Amino acid sequence: MKWIKFVLAGLLLSRLIGGGVSFGTADSHTTRTDSAGGVTVKVTPLNSTAKGDLRFEVVFDTHSVDLDAYDLKSLTVLRDGAANIHHPTSVESKGSGHHRQATMTFAKLGNSIKRIELVIKGVAGVHERVFRWDLE
Repeated sequence: MKWIKFVLAGLLLSRLIGGGVSFGTADSHTTRTDSAGGVTVKVTPLNSTAKGDLRFEVVFDTHSVDLDAYDLKSLTVLRDGAANIHHPTSVESKGSGHHRQATMTFAKLGNSIKRIELVIKGVAGVHERVFRWDLE
C-alpha cells in the first residue's frame, strides 16, 4: 500500500511542476499484461524523455504466432481520457519471430489527462488489447 501512495505522490508532484504525464520508474506494479490468441503482451511505462514524451516498453511472447508479420507502429495508439487518439512518434524494435520487444514513444500529453490507454489492434486475431492507467 505504501508504494501506491509513493507513486500517487510522484504523479501529483509531477503535475504541480508542469512535467506532463509521468509514471515514475518502470517496475512491476505499473506493468499491464494481456494473454489472448496465443500471445502474451506486457506493457510497462518508462520514464518520460527530457521533452516530456511518453515511453512504453512492450514485450510480446508466443510459441505459435509469427510476430514479424505485424507493424507495431501502425497497430498501436494511445487514447487519453478526453477520447483523443495519439499515434506513436517512434518505435524501436528488438527480436523477431516469437519474441519481440519494442520501446514506443508518444508526444507529450497535457497536464489535465486523468487516464490513458495504450491500445494494440489486430495481433493474433485479437481485435483490441487495452492497457489502462489511471493517473489520479
